[in-house]
Amino acid sequence: MKICGWNIHHSEKFVYKANSGSPLIQLKFYHYPEYRQGVEVQRAPQDFKLKKKGENSFFVFRKKLRAKGIISLDRDVTVFPVIHVLNPKDDWGRISGFPDALREKYRESSKYWPIRSSAIDAPEHDWFSSDDLSFWLRSAWQYIRERIRYPENQEKRLGAEEALIRGIGDCDEFTDLFMTLARMRGIPCRRITGFFISNEGRHVERHAWAEVLSPKFGWSTVDMALNNIGAHTINYVVLKVEEFNPAISDYQARINHTSKVHYHWEIEEPDIEPIECE
Repeated sequence: MKICGWNIHHSEKFVYKANSGSPLIQLKFYHYPEYRQGVEVQRAPQDFKLKKKGENSFFVFRKKLRAKGIISLDRDVTVFPVIHVLNPKDDWGRISGFPDALREKYRESSKYWPIRSSAIDAPEHDWFSSDDLSFWLRSAWQYIRERIRYPENQEKRLGAEEALIRGIGDCDEFTDLFMTLARMRGIPCRRITGFFISNEGRHVERHAWAEVLSPKFGWSTVDMALNNIGAHTINYVVLKVEEFNPAISDYQARINHTSKVHYHWEIEEPDIEPIECE
């Protein structure tokens, strides 16, 4: 069976209750962008509008409602990933080929990408100063794999520094450490979140990986957790592109009301079925 895409069904809800009156509820959640994939919305959540900003897409809701209720986020989407595969041993270009302004733009530090961390000793290694982007990426992969192992159980996102200190991490930590190293070196990079689908759709997991900007090939996939440099395959479904805010939530709520409003999200893992090609 050759798979060319995925049918994705989300069953999600926003449940709220105000003490009295009619609250003004504003919701926002990220939707599959038309980046590295074709996207068709078969069924959208009622009263939500689809908007785009940069590479990202999101649904927004703004309405004054009765004191308590449930807002359905149910939707059906078809996604067709665009396959883009590079050889990690090919010439990806020179790091010095990036303009200084672009290199500086991507040197922003954050909680999860602490580029001034004293716990990260990569700059002390010879490979770190290499100008060969392909060699640098393969060396960074080896550095990360030697220092982080998968934990038996992990729920909290640690960030690059704590992951190094503890020596553990899942896809978030592999990606955060790589992002930190790349930004320390002045390599433009960004974090991608979404799903990794394997075994013909029988196994689906939320996933995070990175992209680096190659002077020769443009934005290219780097997934340190899955030992993947250069291959965006049918298995990757993009939900959100993060460049400068690594802590932004997929689901956001704002409520304007004179009294307390209690609320919670009911978020289940999506049902995903493969689409076969001829």
